[in-house]
Amino acid sequence: MQSTINNKQSTLDEQEETNHNWKTGLLLVVLLLCFLAVVVRLFIVQVIKKNEYQAQARKQYESRIELKPERGIIYDRNGHVIASTIKSASFAVDPKMVQHPHAIALALQQLTGDSASVWEHKIRSSDKSFLWLTRSNLDQSSILDTLQDIGLIRVIEPRRNYYYGNAASQIVGCTNVDNKGLNGVELALDSLLRGTPGFMVMQRDGRGNLRPSVDLPTAAASNGKSVQLTLDMELQRIAEYELERGIADAKAVSGTVIALDPTTGEILAIASSPSFNPNSPQLASQETMRIRAISDMYEPGSTFKLVTAAAALEEKVIAPTDTVDAHGGVWKLADGYEIKDTHPLGRITFAEAIEQSSNVVFATQSRKIPDDKFYKYARDFGFGISLGIDVPGESSGRMKKPREFDGATKLFMAYGYELAATALQIVNAYAAVANQGVMMKPYLIKKVFDEDGKETDSYAPQKIRQVISPETARTLTELLCGVVDRGTGSEARVQGMRIAGKTGTAQQLVDGKYSKQAYTASFVGYFPADKPKVALMIMLDRPQTDIYGGKTAAPIFRRIAQQWISAAHIAGVSKIVVAEPLPDSVAVPDVRGITVENAETVLHQTGLRLSNRGKGIIARQTPQPGTKVMRGTDVIAQYRVPTPEIKRDSIEKAHADALRPDVRGMAVRRALAVLHAANVKVKVQGSGIVVKQTWTVGTKEKTCLIECK
Repeated sequence: MQSTINNKQSTLDEQEETNHNWKTGLLLVVLLLCFLAVVVRLFIVQVIKKNEYQAQARKQYESRIELKPERGIIYDRNGHVIASTIKSASFAVDPKMVQHPHAIALALQQLTGDSASVWEHKIRSSDKSFLWLTRSNLDQSSILDTLQDIGLIRVIEPRRNYYYGNAASQIVGCTNVDNKGLNGVELALDSLLRGTPGFMVMQRDGRGNLRPSVDLPTAAASNGKSVQLTLDMELQRIAEYELERGIADAKAVSGTVIALDPTTGEILAIASSPSFNPNSPQLASQETMRIRAISDMYEPGSTFKLVTAAAALEEKVIAPTDTVDAHGGVWKLADGYEIKDTHPLGRITFAEAIEQSSNVVFATQSRKIPDDKFYKYARDFGFGISLGIDVPGESSGRMKKPREFDGATKLFMAYGYELAATALQIVNAYAAVANQGVMMKPYLIKKVFDEDGKETDSYAPQKIRQVISPETARTLTELLCGVVDRGTGSEARVQGMRIAGKTGTAQQLVDGKYSKQAYTASFVGYFPADKPKVALMIMLDRPQTDIYGGKTAAPIFRRIAQQWISAAHIAGVSKIVVAEPLPDSVAVPDVRGITVENAETVLHQTGLRLSNRGKGIIARQTPQPGTKVMRGTDVIAQYRVPTPEIKRDSIEKAHADALRPDVRGMAVRRALAVLHAANVKVKVQGSGIVVKQTWTVGTKEKTCLIECK
């Protein structure tokens, strides 16, 4: 029995030892597997995914900062700056750090008109650490500058500034808040103007602050190239002002003006009204941004008679002194259609037919020209094809091919119907006549410069073709001078200078029918007729006071020509009666209480300049806000920098104007900013606008009591 017990004990001991050995082995296997897992993991981390984890580590202690390039400058032909980049303040908030969301919301309500509760909810409910409030907005930047809040973030960003405001806005174009071109030259040459961004890698410390390091990589930004245009901004402004005036006089819906140098094809001025302010592109519509002179098509009416006359003279089917029958002003066609003149004419010379703009004569004379030749002359003059101007949006117009002509097509085309053209095509056709029959390619880009001012590209005039002979061109010039001297274009006449031109009046198609109320009135010509410097076209859409181009568009042409001659100092022109000078006064904006950077931006947008840079906040300015001054006037500023204390010797000067900022007329917030910057203690009565201020001077301090309403 004892033996049995011993055997059982031995068996239990063996089983226990076996179990112990099994547990030990299992533990060793587990430890080995864990070790292998660690080794594998280390191999993956240190070998296979080494670069990935190094990049993650770098993100924690390094930050890549983009260095924005400066967009290139746009100049006019005389070197005047049209557009450049300035520094402007944008504002954002860190919602988690904002201390006074209600105060910020109230300021934004005052500036944007949106409810303060909406702004406050937007700030409080955001889970982001960065929330934009306003991007390069001048009005908002100036008032937000006065708010003190640890969560309010001020970001200095490059901002495009257009010195001439609306002038040439459609052709120059504009940019968005990220400085990318949206239209015009800004869009067409965006890749040249915008430059190439750079970067800087900086170290981040434990508190999240960024610090530069010489050991980290850096790539400098490459600034954009600058561009010189063929535009003459002085003449552009003359053309736009007179166009606006003419539209108002004629009660027209809109209008277009375009001028070019007939000897080179350089665009000197081009605009449409209504236009837009490129400094506020968010307020513009596609309608106001469109370059109508190159994109909009219309039936040109009598201005197209130039082509019919050129073809007839070149083919020698008629001479200026030949007599023709105007059929009493009405010519009935076999199919029942009638071609009419505005007033009855009998037998007249071809020269008189042009002067009186006889539709009947031009229709009858077109029958003497074969269809294919008539079509060739129209195409050679640039109709139905693209002229290749170097900005986007050009339309080629519409014109039937000879195989598409029916019995009446050529008759109607002879005086400007059954085809569609752009203002650019019309004025370029007249420029070809002015240039002895040679058509030049119209262009706008003159030169390109790098950021060091070195010229990298230039564009020379390009001849397209010889459309008509010099002899025919000279004959046409004499005939067009007769239009102004004795015919329908007499309202374009300028004393002391010969002008060659032609009127145009065309019915518009409305719902598929020619309207008796909607017309396009135009006048196109060139001057001085003997040595042309400018080819100019005026077009009005649906004038109400008078439908005829000779009565509405021609006077605009005359006033532009008069002022143009005076401004450009064209030689060989005498006894010119110059129109009244172009008004060019602007109201001086209020820049008191804002920083020098914002003040420069506000003034530049108005066409003024800050003559002296300083530190701190502007306390006083000369001229005073609201004063009418000429564009380009300098504004002199006096600055105030807050200091911890006022020295005793300055107290004696407390009555001096320089130490007593005038804050009457300011909003209370701006007044407080100005006075605090001048180390003035302030007592406020009321709210709103400061209407009265009273000074009290003590031995240790000066105090200003301001009353507001």
